Amino acid sequence: MTSAMPSAVPSAPPRRLLLTIGALTTIDFLQNGMVAFSAAPIMGEIGASPDQYSTVAAAYASVAVVVIALQRWIVERVGWRRYVQGSLVAAALGALLCAHADSYETFLVARMVMALGCAGMVTSSRLTVNLIPPSPARFFGIKALASGVCCGMALAPWLASAIVSADRWPLIFWLVAGCTLALLPATSVLPEATAPPAQRSDAHPIRLAALAVGSFLVLYVLQRSYYDFYADRLWLVIGAIAGGTALLGFIWTESRSERPLLRLRHLVEPRYLCGLALFTFCYVTLGANGYLLPIVLQRSLGHAWSTAGQFYAMGLSAGVLTWLTVSRLLPRWPSPRKYFVAGFLSLAISAWMMSRMPPAPDLWGHVLPALAFYGVFIMILMPVTAMQTFSGVAHNESVFSNAQQTKNMLGQLGQALGVTIATVGQQWLTTRHYSTLHDTIHLNNPQFQDAHARFTAAIAASSDPVRAAELATAQIAQVLAQQSALLANLDHFRALAVVAVLAIVVSLTQKVIR
Repeated sequence: MTSAMPSAVPSAPPRRLLLTIGALTTIDFLQNGMVAFSAAPIMGEIGASPDQYSTVAAAYASVAVVVIALQRWIVERVGWRRYVQGSLVAAALGALLCAHADSYETFLVARMVMALGCAGMVTSSRLTVNLIPPSPARFFGIKALASGVCCGMALAPWLASAIVSADRWPLIFWLVAGCTLALLPATSVLPEATAPPAQRSDAHPIRLAALAVGSFLVLYVLQRSYYDFYADRLWLVIGAIAGGTALLGFIWTESRSERPLLRLRHLVEPRYLCGLALFTFCYVTLGANGYLLPIVLQRSLGHAWSTAGQFYAMGLSAGVLTWLTVSRLLPRWPSPRKYFVAGFLSLAISAWMMSRMPPAPDLWGHVLPALAFYGVFIMILMPVTAMQTFSGVAHNESVFSNAQQTKNMLGQLGQALGVTIATVGQQWLTTRHYSTLHDTIHLNNPQFQDAHARFTAAIAASSDPVRAAELATAQIAQVLAQQSALLANLDHFRALAVVAVLAIVVSLTQKVIR
């Protein structure tokens, strides 16, 4: 056998293979989505501060980057079946450790163990599709993969909100552990073949150390920027430069190696690079909106966890319907330009609708349609981009595998960058709006006097007059902070709408992916 990933299945894909492809992406997007949505309750349960939790996220992502980089190297030596089974066992073990974590330190270690298993799931899913021989049947594998993505994303906020509302947060990780272990029997359909020693890639320990240290420093700086951007800017810049230098060193040495871990020189291809830019934009948007949308629903609009999770899930469910439609259209009309325009138009509409929300919006009339268009954007752009990006590197199975690995490594960095853009931007914008609104609040302002009188009268029914006046002032301060945050949220979506419109223009004029 001359390849670590042979075409070892018949032309009609076995159901177990399609189940494996879809379940791998479902598990990864489900666990990431649930952990992100439940961040605040988990922090409270394990006694972690927000900056400590950001360290957990950076550690998880940096382990994920290294594991993804090593994926083909491991598969060449143990075969697909043992690799995927080992990943599932590691993910289950990490999830069980998370479920029993009672401190920041134990949760940090548990998430790093979990990353050993979950990091390569999306890459494994996509490369497993190539076990189906080139034919129309391969599209069934693509459909299974994309269906796993949209189902995992849509289910995550709903399940997380239900579990958190029931005060049973460890169930998040018990659920992940159960799903991973339940998938083990289906993986017996995967081949066991390994690659001949002469065809195997090489993993140099110093280059791997540079990748690990560089990715951690960059991710740590991105995560910490929310808390230390203004106080410790110099150290953050130094950390970013050191991390970036380590990553550039890894890229430089890999591109000049005779037996590289990743064949980066072969990935310098216009179509692939443009597709990589599109994927990076998608991941940055997923990171930013994945962080911000739950905050808008819970803090800025004041809805309960259960309500926020249900509406967020219903909005993302539009992506499921979108993919069912797109998967039928693609075989007949595969030209990507119209899908790119439709995807970015959906993002522009979603952002525009969010940016025009009134102070007390109706969830059904204002919020849900915007979330639905966001789900449409995700499930148009990401599957179509995936189908168009890799045609220029598909001639060589090893290069194709490295292209998928590189894309998913950038995905980890892109989502962290998106969270940073959202957090730092919201911090700055909220401060600006709070300062502007606060300047209008003074004792001689008729609106302040009227609001203070109404709050005092309402509170005085159950409190003494002096205490009622104090509580009324505190209530106005709380409303002021809430409205400042909401205005900052709206500014974010205005900027996103402008970017989406520019992306439509680029989609109409670009000549690389046509």
